[in-house]
Amino acid sequence: PPEGGYGPGARRGWRRSRHYAGFMRIVSINVSAVREVHAGGRLVRTGIFKMPVAGPVRLGERGFEGDDQADRKHHGHPTQAAYAFAAEEYPHWQAFLSRLELPHGSFGENLTVAGLDDDAVCIGDVYALGTARVEVTFVREPCSTLAAALDAPGIVKAFRERARCGPYLRVLTPGDVRVGDALTLERAHPVGLSLREAMNLIHADSPSRTRCEQAASIDAMDERWRTKFAAKAAGR
Repeated sequence: PPEGGYGPGARRGWRRSRHYAGFMRIVSINVSAVREVHAGGRLVRTGIFKMPVAGPVRLGERGFEGDDQADRKHHGHPTQAAYAFAAEEYPHWQAFLSRLELPHGSFGENLTVAGLDDDAVCIGDVYALGTARVEVTFVREPCSTLAAALDAPGIVKAFRERARCGPYLRVLTPGDVRVGDALTLERAHPVGLSLREAMNLIHADSPSRTRCEQAASIDAMDERWRTKFAAKAAGR
């Protein structure tokens, strides 16, 4: 929608029509084994180096078949079974990084999605994806591993400030996913907390306590984020 042009209710009506029309589609499915890289001055094991694979690929409660995570403390939760990122973001970051090529999966995403809009997708929304069903749980937070993978120390700050980081997904119903499958909205969460609003809200110095309280009420949200929003709602 136009910048500042729609209120929350109008925005949700807008996004319903777009997503029910099959606006979002999978352009790449990406998985990886664990590798070792230097990040933050130390050697770390990571599964961030995703590579496109031919489908169909099975999506279960712990993620895609053939995908692995090294840091189970921060990336092994059912609320992070899969990570999606907008295909439309690639030209921006290709220019930022001065890269001639930037293959899908470069940001550690399992799903590169055409039409994914961080202003439209909301935490708690439920989508049909191939024969699977998924729920949006929270927003990806960039970290030093991403900077190491892309050899770009400044990308963490820039990625966060752009606030188009894409969602983590919980798998409600396991199933098979293929390139070309639509990501179709089945149920919109009534709070209407978009991915971009959530990212900006969690990092705001003086956020709306009312909005933080509403955010903390979203049962689908990862518990770690709910705890942060509850603290902000209480003024901590």
